[in-house]
Amino acid sequence: MIRLPAAAGWLQMLGADGMLESADHPLFATILETEGQPQAVAVDLSGVRRMSGAAARALAKCATELGSRDIHLMVAAPSDEAARALAVDEVADSGLILLPEIHDLITACVPDLPDSLWNGGASAAVPLPATELDALSREELDRLRGKVRDLQAKVRTHPLIAQAQGVLQERYRLRDGQAAFTLLQTASQRHNVKLRSLASAVLSAPRPEEGETRWFPDRVRTRPPKLTALPQVNSESANRGAVISAVLHQTLLISDTAMGNVQLADRHAGGLRIEKHQGLNEEFVDYFDVVGKDGTSCAQAARNVTRVTVTDVATDPVFSEEARYKILQAGSRAAHSTPLTTGRGICLGMVSSHHERPVHLLGPAQARAMDRIGDQAGRWLAWHQRTVVLDALEHLHRLALSA
Repeated sequence: MIRLPAAAGWLQMLGADGMLESADHPLFATILETEGQPQAVAVDLSGVRRMSGAAARALAKCATELGSRDIHLMVAAPSDEAARALAVDEVADSGLILLPEIHDLITACVPDLPDSLWNGGASAAVPLPATELDALSREELDRLRGKVRDLQAKVRTHPLIAQAQGVLQERYRLRDGQAAFTLLQTASQRHNVKLRSLASAVLSAPRPEEGETRWFPDRVRTRPPKLTALPQVNSESANRGAVISAVLHQTLLISDTAMGNVQLADRHAGGLRIEKHQGLNEEFVDYFDVVGKDGTSCAQAARNVTRVTVTDVATDPVFSEEARYKILQAGSRAAHSTPLTTGRGICLGMVSSHHERPVHLLGPAQARAMDRIGDQAGRWLAWHQRTVVLDALEHLHRLALSA
């Protein structure tokens, strides 16, 4: 729940991932079980790849039911397919509010700047000067947008972690989901592996043998590959976050720009997820949080496992029109996207530099330097997945067996 300014009340945030194809989806029951009389219930649909007509009608029924309780139901950031499913008269007549972006939720709940902000207590009723009021209003809206971003991230991550909790609870006969979460959290912190990454590994790794004290009894640990292309880090002691930061820093240095981002492949999200960024606005980061297989240069680079240079974003046909608009809005007119690849040529991520003006292809020395970064960072990330992440799983397994 997010507290809105002044008397606007509460905003409850929900979200869904994957497919909404049935009117029996748990999302709809959760919407109707809303408690505490919020001013609105907001549903983030940015992670929904497919929506049926039955699901759209179920949302409409939820909107009608909440409307009878003086609660607005809003859905934000639907995919093109979800937007088409919702574009029917039955939905329009239900009072459901459809918003193109997640940040539009704040504007919808607080359409005017909160001019009820006063200097002093409720009895003072002395308005602040306009400039000071505007500053306070902007600060409040920025705070709310930050809250929305944080909740959006949790909404997207929660289903994956909840699924891993269920697997662990069944596998180790744990008393409840909280015990499973404690296992995940402990192993995550011990080995400095993100909770989402560990949950993903739990779901994708083969099930340990019954009665086996080691999850991967035949595994042979290896030393990390060298990172000579990233002089800021020591490959022997660096964690994943430090390596990703070094990849971005060195790329921006080579490309002579202040804008860029690093993405990592996320099999559960079905695309590339932003892990680190610099110099790009919030709208860019939110919109490209996860990119699929089409519509962007980084998607093309990942698909073909080769660097893609966009010399002019405004004219390059690789972008969808909406993606083009978001990139130009962020101040990027050109980009170089270099895959981070394993020794077998598998793309594990992408580093992209963004430029304020149209550019040419990288020079030979720049291209060689970027290829070294892509090769070394990709090999290190592959080592991290098969070593550090598996170490965390082994630790979790030992904890569970001794519980």
